[in-house]
Amino acid sequence: MPGVPRSACYWMAGHTEAERVDPIAGDVHAVRRGSHERCGAGKIKAALERRGVTASGRRVGNIMRERGMRARTRADGPNRTGRGPTRPGSRTSSAASSTAASRAPTWPVA
Repeated sequence: MPGVPRSACYWMAGHTEAERVDPIAGDVHAVRRGSHERCGAGKIKAALERRGVTASGRRVGNIMRERGMRARTRADGPNRTGRGPTRPGSRTSSAASSTAASRAPTWPVA
């Protein structure tokens, strides 16, 4: 590496905390902040391409994972549990399962 003393290179090789910082990590964070933290790696990659920054989806995903970023999903919003339909009468609602159990035939026990 030109301009870097040999001793610094040896020191960096022995210290894991001196990791390489990805140059597009700041851009990824800026796009995510601009989207109100809703975008995943695919949409962030597309936004970076519109800005003229070339990066693969895997690279963007790795940056997001390393920094603890996660795309918001429908289940993350208000009044969402992520457990599926909750309308009364639907097959997975608790009301449907309790009424189905009450309509089960009763067999005489001998």
